[in-house]
Amino acid sequence: MSAERDLQLRLATREDEPDIRALVGSVAMPGAVSVRFERQPDYFLGTSIMGETCEVLLARHRPDGRLAGMGCRAERRAYVNGQESQLGYIGQIRVGAGFRGTWLVQRGARWFAEHSDPDLVHFGVIASENSRARALLTGDRLPGGVHVRRLCGITTCAIVLREPSGESGKGIDVRSGSVDTMGEIVEFLRIQGRQRQFFPAYTVADFLGGERMRGLALEDIMVARRNKEVVGVMAAWDQAAYKQDVVDGYGPTLRRFRPVYNLLGRLFGFAPLPAPGAPIDMAFAACVCVAHEDLQVMRALLAACARHARRRGKAFLMLGLSDNDPLLGAVAGRLRITYHSELFAAAWSPEPLARLDARMPHVEIATL
Repeated sequence: MSAERDLQLRLATREDEPDIRALVGSVAMPGAVSVRFERQPDYFLGTSIMGETCEVLLARHRPDGRLAGMGCRAERRAYVNGQESQLGYIGQIRVGAGFRGTWLVQRGARWFAEHSDPDLVHFGVIASENSRARALLTGDRLPGGVHVRRLCGITTCAIVLREPSGESGKGIDVRSGSVDTMGEIVEFLRIQGRQRQFFPAYTVADFLGGERMRGLALEDIMVARRNKEVVGVMAAWDQAAYKQDVVDGYGPTLRRFRPVYNLLGRLFGFAPLPAPGAPIDMAFAACVCVAHEDLQVMRALLAACARHARRRGKAFLMLGLSDNDPLLGAVAGRLRITYHSELFAAAWSPEPLARLDARMPHVEIATL
């Protein structure tokens, strides 16, 4: 109990930024590739892409002021059951060395419960290898009175970018977005996006220099047309100016295979796997939206984004979709590293979770 009294919970201010950045960059996320998420030069540059509002909750150790832990809660406009609604997100939970076992997650959950709408649906994503976090959400004693519903698994592919292949779909014209076409693009995203659970409710302003899509230029947005009609959208989003994923280490299989992979890379024109401690040069496949789940359109968009990211000097294009999404078929035949996570919906009342319908969930992995 004394350890609990020694911890003070409060929202972050600008003065906390260096400590937040240090904590985020010090905790590795497990997986086939263990990754640390650095946020240079300023942690708060990345909070705007999580939502229109973002609260960063801190726990500080009263005796010496050390940052013991943190978590974020953001809100954004998105489609819930096909209706534009407010949607919450909880993530970036970190507990500092020496503070595990102090009930920080439970206390943070209670704090968010007291400061948010009990009927607001939130979502969160947990890596399948993160057994501690999964056990917390699937056990009998959920933190802070939260109610949780697992929605689906998420497959994320780090697609290896090779020399341009010139792939294109027959009868499909793929070109970059522009100021003149932005209205048409956003209208397509809003009409088609509402068919997916939690798809962001974009506006034109989001793409015209706003903070919500920080670093995404119009030329990074690929638009597929068939007979001049928009049939798909995908963007290659480079966030390296404010978010960096750094390799902490490799699992046994990749550690053994890495020398062979790097040799093949020199022969066949793709970048080597970074050494531990080095950043991963990558872009995110974002705003993924394809009418009628057309695989031909998806392949054409994926090829265009891969070429664009390669020209920008990227080694990987990150694509994350629900495990049972038909659009995942577009990665067949592409060299890739795959890892798995799980999507959960949460609320401090059971009713909003029970109302969620069965439409395919969408996760914008670039904003996590």
